[in-house]
Amino acid sequence: MELSVVQTGLEKKRDPESEGRIVLTVSNEQNKEVAPQRPPPSFFTDQRGNLKFVNLVCAHPCKLFTAILTICLALTVLLGPFVFKQGNPFVTGGQYDMEDLRSSAYDSLRLARDEIEQIRDTAQAPQSATNLTRPQEETSQQLFWIFESETNDGVFGSRRSIESMKAAFDLFTTDPQFESFCKKDYEEIENGTTTSECAPILSPLNMYYASEWDADLVQTVIDELARDYPQNVLRYNFLGVCVEFDVFCPPFVNDEDFEWAVALNENITRITDTWDGKGELNSDVGKVTLFAGYMNDLNTKRGLINFGFDKGFNITNLKSTYSRGIVFWGGPLDGRDIVGTYNGTERRKDDVFLKRYIVDTFLQDMKKIASEDFDPEINSYFFSGSIILEVLFDIVQRDASLALFSFLFVCVYIRISLGSSFLAFVGLLEIGLSIPVAWFVFSVCFRIKYFSVLNTLALFIVAAIGADDIFIFMDAYKQSATPSPEEAYILESLESRMSWVYRRSGSAMAITSATTCLAFLCTLATPLSGVRSFGIFAALVVFVDYVLVMTMFCTAVVIYHNKFEKDGCCPCFVGGCCKTAEPSPTVKALENVRLNGSDVERGMISKFFGTKLSAFILNPVYRLLVAIIFIAWLIVASIFATKLEPTKNTEQFLDENHSLQKSFTILGNEFNAAENDRGLEIFFTWGLGNVNRKGTNLLLNPDFFGTPVFLDTFEFDEQCQLHMVQACDDLKAKKSYAPFIKQTNGLGTVKCFMEEFGAYAAIGNLGNCDAVKNGAWKETNWMVPPDRFSSTMKEFLEQPSCYDDRNATVLSFYKNELGWDGTDLKYAGISIENSILDPYSSKAEMVAREQYDAMIKISEEFDARMEKSCGSKVIMTDLDENFTFMNNQRIYVRSAVFSSLLGIAIAFSVLLLSTRLFHIALLATLSISCVLISVIGVMVMIGWELGNVESILISVVAGFSVDYVVHLAHSYERAVGDTNTRIKNTFWEMGISVMNGMITSVGASIPLFFCQLQFFSKFGTFLCTILAFSWVFANFAFMAVLAQLKMPIAEKRSICGT
Repeated sequence: MELSVVQTGLEKKRDPESEGRIVLTVSNEQNKEVAPQRPPPSFFTDQRGNLKFVNLVCAHPCKLFTAILTICLALTVLLGPFVFKQGNPFVTGGQYDMEDLRSSAYDSLRLARDEIEQIRDTAQAPQSATNLTRPQEETSQQLFWIFESETNDGVFGSRRSIESMKAAFDLFTTDPQFESFCKKDYEEIENGTTTSECAPILSPLNMYYASEWDADLVQTVIDELARDYPQNVLRYNFLGVCVEFDVFCPPFVNDEDFEWAVALNENITRITDTWDGKGELNSDVGKVTLFAGYMNDLNTKRGLINFGFDKGFNITNLKSTYSRGIVFWGGPLDGRDIVGTYNGTERRKDDVFLKRYIVDTFLQDMKKIASEDFDPEINSYFFSGSIILEVLFDIVQRDASLALFSFLFVCVYIRISLGSSFLAFVGLLEIGLSIPVAWFVFSVCFRIKYFSVLNTLALFIVAAIGADDIFIFMDAYKQSATPSPEEAYILESLESRMSWVYRRSGSAMAITSATTCLAFLCTLATPLSGVRSFGIFAALVVFVDYVLVMTMFCTAVVIYHNKFEKDGCCPCFVGGCCKTAEPSPTVKALENVRLNGSDVERGMISKFFGTKLSAFILNPVYRLLVAIIFIAWLIVASIFATKLEPTKNTEQFLDENHSLQKSFTILGNEFNAAENDRGLEIFFTWGLGNVNRKGTNLLLNPDFFGTPVFLDTFEFDEQCQLHMVQACDDLKAKKSYAPFIKQTNGLGTVKCFMEEFGAYAAIGNLGNCDAVKNGAWKETNWMVPPDRFSSTMKEFLEQPSCYDDRNATVLSFYKNELGWDGTDLKYAGISIENSILDPYSSKAEMVAREQYDAMIKISEEFDARMEKSCGSKVIMTDLDENFTFMNNQRIYVRSAVFSSLLGIAIAFSVLLLSTRLFHIALLATLSISCVLISVIGVMVMIGWELGNVESILISVVAGFSVDYVVHLAHSYERAVGDTNTRIKNTFWEMGISVMNGMITSVGASIPLFFCQLQFFSKFGTFLCTILAFSWVFANFAFMAVLAQLKMPIAEKRSICGT
């Protein structure tokens, strides 16, 4: 039978060679210049130009869908034993540049220490522990209270605010069970017995609530220090260390000055000995604060008060806006003794009891005190190791629910857009399976073991890109129902229709996926393994998602076409599949074309893009308006973008308004390092060379960092020993070093095993710790010659250290400084505590670098004096990765710029290769560049600085911003006709697809705005900003420029539906 369709010039024929196949040709009467353009036969296509893979899909959709799903599920199941065999699959170590001198120094000492400990433990037989830990003698945990004044008078400016702070601590100390959990101080009494009591709260409130207060004596001390101020303060500081500790005494001291200093020290000691917090609130709080101000001026007394007063407090400013205090919890609990070290299982067991006690007894009252309406004069914040995990777990749960809401939005929007629950389910299934399948390829096939925490961002990346690919594929499928006259042949069969859909959507998605993958792979330019792992994994996820869309989702669309597309199809399954609908949707589409031609009514949104928006872009007046708006915005954004600077503050982990983050911020920024604070330990070590990095590749083996190098030239002879003691003295007392070393009792905080080794060599034991500490032994011939060194060292290491409160052995106390392997001293070191950096947080790069440069200068001074005598240069490092992280911050900034520019260059190259049109590739690349400038400008506008998170996000801007402009550019290049026609066709074809992708991604990012974890909050803001700008620049700026330039494109016949 032959039917001529006059309205469209189409003819409908039965293919005599294939039963049921319908062939459309073009009537020469109506449209002689148009002829169907079928793809030629090839290795991938049959004689009719249909893709052989698509023929297979159309012939066996259910079988192929089941097979693909089975393979994906099997890979997901097989993934478990590979990545979860060690428990936590994430790797957190090794986040530094392996070739950098900071990381080399860090691993040189760390690996050497670990190897020496292993050798020593292997060589020595296990010894039974002899030290006894008495009940609650160890500090198991600490609970912090942080206070912030709401008045100009400061936290100690009124009796009311002082009483409010005291109430926070009385909450614990007045509880009947407190003595069963507090940290206890033990005191030896007569007949070898001991007594104990709870350690006092560490707080300046102890002086305001002193059990005794001699007002006249206090006034006497104040008058002495105020007289000829600051001369008497300087006078005491000159003599204080000598008077109090009998060390570093000046060679010439005036007797009158010395006696005056002794008398002043005795008076101050009488006053401070009663600071126990057991009395009533002092009637003259102003006098107490004034006394504290003068104590803050005295180097050896500053440690008594500076813990609880902020960095702005001094004798000329007696107002402290902030204060803090600590409650000490003890262990072991339950009245039991522990033989050996109190850690591991015993400590964890006590942590459970302590947490239950605090949560059940105090938590509600603590929250009440910390509430805003408890006291209008003061804000209170608290945190403790026993409950901080509980708080963080609540935060993670809340943020996880927001992330789930993001995925729920994606699910709902895909369902609404596709109009099919089946396709929406399969779409979400393939998006979800992209993660484990990519993970399998990443870990099992590529053998990459470094799985970074950053890789979790791939969930949001694939949700955005995967949804976009689904919309592109489905919109191509819907458009295939209304082909143009020259492509009418596609409705002759389902195979030809799906081949057309496969080619059209596949080519567009291939370009965007390739560009996105390559943009993520730009992170390989960074030396940081965590970022490189993220780039590789994200690229694999994008690639796997593309493959699953073109396979699993393609088969699902065929099943949908055969079973569910027909209105009212009942899911009656026969042989595992719903009964095939007759007539098929393709046949019905053919009938629509026969009746209406290609002018089938389209959706309202498609019509808006194809008519309204295209008309807006094609109007010269509106284009001028668009140009003015975009140029003005880019000028403003560029100005702000140039103001982006590396962060000068410690980066925040939580939202700045969260009480826990406020606590961290106040502790990190508002207090100087006090004697009770732990500073960052920095080590100066002799005897080690730079670590040997041969064979290291953290991506493939994240546990191997190289092998330590012990220098054969290292000699710890008498001259080296003497120089090392002199180095210790310099670190303690040299004025030029003091700003960088935490001061304790007026001296630098230094761990120097040579002080005890020299005393042991001179005295023969460490029984008299006063004799060890006063340094009188330095006047003797204490140096140990090489022939006696080994035997002396073995005996010395078993001695209890005079500098450890628990009398730990020398070997245990100096485990990081002493490289004794049982027979030889492989390395020797000194450590100091830094006055600015701490082991709990990472300061901004400029802050850490100032301290690092100072330590390097000290190292150079040591080398000039000691390299020849010790046979080794000194290696300076910390073991808490502060200095390696300092370098990371610089790498983040450098990588952000380099990776973003490289990503833009890659986008240009892919566009040029795919379109073969220089001006389209250039304009699309300029659009991506404008997005980058806009995003950076907005970051500055909302107050962001260039920290670690921001740097990582900027480095992947090109990967996120390329999709929309590439889809439009590819569609424009593929269209036929003049510029205006191409623009209309581009909006008709891709407008709704690009918009759906944008809405899905932006909608999914909005819930992340409200996350408490700053990484996800910033990621959500970044994702929303970049996608919104990408859509705006692609649809308005890019298309408007094309309309304005009207650069001709040579006509070419489509031979493959693209």
